[in-house]
Amino acid sequence: MATTSIHHRWSYNVFVSFRGEDIRKSFIDHLFKDFKQKGIYAFRDDKELPRGEEISSQLYKAIEESRFLIVIFSKYYASSSWCLRELVKILDCKQMGKAKHEVQIIYYDVKPDLVRKQTGTYAEAFAKHEILNKTEVAKWKEALSSAANLSGWDLQDMANGYESKFIDSISKEILVKLCNSPLHVGENLVGIDARVNQMNLIRLIGEVKVNMIGICGIGGIGKTTLAKAIYNMLYIYFEECSFCENVQGTAKRHGLTQVLTQLIDDIMKTRVGLVSNVSQGITILKQAIASKQTLLVLDDVDHSDQLEALAGSPNWFFPGSMIIFTTKDKQLLTSHMVDEIYDMVFLNDDEAFELFNLHAFGEKNPAEDFKELADEVVQYVQGHHPLALKV
Repeated sequence: MATTSIHHRWSYNVFVSFRGEDIRKSFIDHLFKDFKQKGIYAFRDDKELPRGEEISSQLYKAIEESRFLIVIFSKYYASSSWCLRELVKILDCKQMGKAKHEVQIIYYDVKPDLVRKQTGTYAEAFAKHEILNKTEVAKWKEALSSAANLSGWDLQDMANGYESKFIDSISKEILVKLCNSPLHVGENLVGIDARVNQMNLIRLIGEVKVNMIGICGIGGIGKTTLAKAIYNMLYIYFEECSFCENVQGTAKRHGLTQVLTQLIDDIMKTRVGLVSNVSQGITILKQAIASKQTLLVLDDVDHSDQLEALAGSPNWFFPGSMIIFTTKDKQLLTSHMVDEIYDMVFLNDDEAFELFNLHAFGEKNPAEDFKELADEVVQYVQGHHPLALKV
């Protein structure tokens, strides 16, 4: 079966929790306009649902299916029971640990301490909640304190009160993180879903162990394609990700320092400049990956020096990280103490026939006149080698 992109399907890039009466016609209007201009797809509740009632299941679903969850603490945010229920749901999503939700806090003319300790207007709001929503008050107070301890953007600190500058900074930071997105795997893929399912690496998510996985096979059999499909399925579960394609080719042309530089830039999301030597690069890399769960794919490695420099030991990595190698040399993986090695197999008869037809005719089945000829060609390419069938 031909595969589609295998990854968590976010319905929205961003969900924003805010008190409309405070900022809907000013800050929020400008924020959503900037999101639209930059191509950031945000959920927007334009139906003006009545506040104070129970949140609808559709709204909860929108929170669950949004990559970034933004909470804007304004002067009277805590007066809205609706907003507080949204906040509890948002923090629940963050703690589920499954899909890679990212929660960001914005302080709009309030300070973190006011939110954390519920003083001032927040204290006034809770005096009313104690009468009207007493059973939820403890949960709401805890949610506010937890949220105030997360990293946040402060309008006054970041932009000295200038909203347009502040909004531009927020959008750009979100865009940078959204660029860490699924890789292009290719067209007319056949058999990839089955191989991804067979490896079943999703079972390793949540483990404390650092897992090293190998994908082995002859050239052109689809190792890189499989690794990209796996990366697209798993990257949302990790804090940092990098796919280093064609390691041996880059190392031969530009040296191992170039591969290290690309990997460090990927992980640190900034240009560190070319490292001067491998030893220096290893030191910087170890610092970058030591504190965050990382998904690292090292594609087409062919020498132990590459493994030693780029993923020398599981001890380099934060618990729960995963490193995937692709190579033609199975012994290389064995000597590096890789935990699991998956041997790529040739396509079966049906897969080979489908792949050839997709490339030759643009469809799974050729016209009746060509069926016999297509079958002869597929049989001629003994072993059902994907690259040979494509060529």
